[in-house]
Amino acid sequence: MAAPARDLPAVATTRDAPPRRGPRDVPRFLLLCLLALLFLAPMYWMITTSIKPETDVISTPTQWFPARPTLENYREVLTSPDGNILRWMWNSFFVATVYTVLHVALCALTAYPLARMRFPGRDAIFWFILGSLMIPGVITLIPSYLMMIRFDWINSFHSLIWPGLAGAFGVFLLRQFFMGLPKELEEAARLDGANSLQVLWHVILPLSIPSLVTLAVFAFMGSWNNFIWPTFVITDLDKLTLPVGVNTFSQRYVTEYGKLMASTAIASIPVLIAYLLAQRYLIAGLSTTGMKE
Repeated sequence: MAAPARDLPAVATTRDAPPRRGPRDVPRFLLLCLLALLFLAPMYWMITTSIKPETDVISTPTQWFPARPTLENYREVLTSPDGNILRWMWNSFFVATVYTVLHVALCALTAYPLARMRFPGRDAIFWFILGSLMIPGVITLIPSYLMMIRFDWINSFHSLIWPGLAGAFGVFLLRQFFMGLPKELEEAARLDGANSLQVLWHVILPLSIPSLVTLAVFAFMGSWNNFIWPTFVITDLDKLTLPVGVNTFSQRYVTEYGKLMASTAIASIPVLIAYLLAQRYLIAGLSTTGMKE
């Protein structure tokens, strides 16, 4: 005879129920709404400015809502003979994609032995890599620039891809995730005759998709938004990346903020799409990455 519903464990019925909200949660929600408005305010200002005529942008008092919305700024940015924003966007996409793939692969190959193998000096190597996070990036600008001159990589996409591939943060992120994976799976693969690379490819990486996607999103956004280093090594107008190209565009139209905001909004679209597509993996990767030694 089936047990009556009232005999079901109380924990099973209450665990699936949504948490109760009460008056004590109101201040927390108000604080979260205020923080959300603060973070969204620059994006709102960018979008509304980009769809205003230039006379409305510089008018006094400030117009918080566009009275005469128009897409003229976007049309002029995309068709302006002074800049090739579509070419710059393709350059940024190509460089960011190649950099992301190579960066994730190199970090995975470095993190795996540091997490799953035992050899003399392993911890010292890891702490040395981790210590490189303390070095400000601007300190390495001049040495890296001299290396690019020596390699004859100035005005080449090689100078945008290779210098930053070895990332300590990526190694740290993947190592911590690899350490949390069950050792029994790796031992079973080795009993079947798999070597280290086969274990990494067939066992470790398929189980590490959230952390790999998280690192890939960070790497793509970092390369896409990079401004200082491309300014040093790229001077050819057709090889500029999008942030540097937008900056040259703003210098030509220094008082036309509508066009500047329109070009900035176009530049933020690919990163926003990448984040939305990988949001589920981002949350899973960050929440399951262990912080233990």
